[in-house]
Amino acid sequence: MVKKLYFPVFGSGLGHASRMVEVANKLTTLGYQIVFSTSGEAVDYIERSGYKCFRIPNLDVGWTPSGKFEGLLRTSKKLPWNIALFIRQIIEERKILQIWTPHLVISDSRLSAIFAAKSLGIPSVVVTNQLRVMLPPKKRTKRTRPIERLLNEILGNFWFISKKIYFPDIPPPLTISEESLWHISSVRKKSKYIGFIIKSKNSQTTSNHLYDKLKLSKEKPVVFAQISGPSLTKPRILQLLLKVSKEISSKTQIIISEGNPNGSIIPKRINGALYYEWCPIINDLYNIADLLILRGGHSTLGQVMPLAKPLILIPIADHSEQISNVIKISKIGSGLWLDPTTISSGKIIQSINTVLKDQSFKAQAKQLAATSKRYNGLENLQIEIIKLTK
Repeated sequence: MVKKLYFPVFGSGLGHASRMVEVANKLTTLGYQIVFSTSGEAVDYIERSGYKCFRIPNLDVGWTPSGKFEGLLRTSKKLPWNIALFIRQIIEERKILQIWTPHLVISDSRLSAIFAAKSLGIPSVVVTNQLRVMLPPKKRTKRTRPIERLLNEILGNFWFISKKIYFPDIPPPLTISEESLWHISSVRKKSKYIGFIIKSKNSQTTSNHLYDKLKLSKEKPVVFAQISGPSLTKPRILQLLLKVSKEISSKTQIIISEGNPNGSIIPKRINGALYYEWCPIINDLYNIADLLILRGGHSTLGQVMPLAKPLILIPIADHSEQISNVIKISKIGSGLWLDPTTISSGKIIQSINTVLKDQSFKAQAKQLAATSKRYNGLENLQIEIIKLTK
């Protein structure tokens, strides 16, 4: 009998969608039938990857046109609306489950799908690097921390409804998303570290061919900036990177991807930078780059970890999970992070020069890569799903 799976995916950015598409690709070769659900740009990405994807109402925090978190006051005013939207999500999930009748639900950070599956008696598992909901760092005080802990224990009991909870990260003490996963006692019995879920690398392009194709010089270092995240959070960073490229293009080659799944795959030359709206050769560029500039998304960090590349990280402003990730990378010593609220082209240039000259960043990146390679999240999750669907 053909086994059917349902992948509900959190729709903010493309990190959740991209890693679960990799899992789906692996399982379809074994005969599983799979459908997805998500929201926002992730729908386009999943459909572009060849899967049927149901569109679910989006439930996420708001972002201002300048790319910042819209604030606690405005978010709290939306609480009744968000509760109603969460209930609507559950109703939509139930409809999908009743039509698709999967053998297992594999939810990437979508709690509504766990509730819907439980109500219909369908087994479910969770894949997540963020169990906790954290206030932005500037809003966290001695008064708010106990409330935060209480709320997260309650949230942990909701996640506990699923059969298993898988963390796509490496075990302590090097867990990148430690602040988002640790200190919730209610999930310990069901949780398991499986390692980063890494995208398959199918390209046959050699480094020499890529240098020739993109007209890159081997005499100058290559910096690849992959700027992901909700669309409103990207324009300012992209503009700063183009300004940086104009100022240092004589000594450093910058390649930029704005991460727009509906954008052109043909690169343009802007201010000396090679600029992609949507980059189809990200893995190739990761490989040839001497330095990577990224946000703080967990999926992207997991993807580049085995490559032992030094990093400059620019998290989304007030994005608690990303900020905690980049602080951990900085503590390990494999990269620097820049505060997005005070960032400037000068600070980016200074950071590029520092990381390229100081070999300690490269050395720490190699040590972290060696640890991450011992855990194959894609293979481990596949084994778990096969066990649960026998």
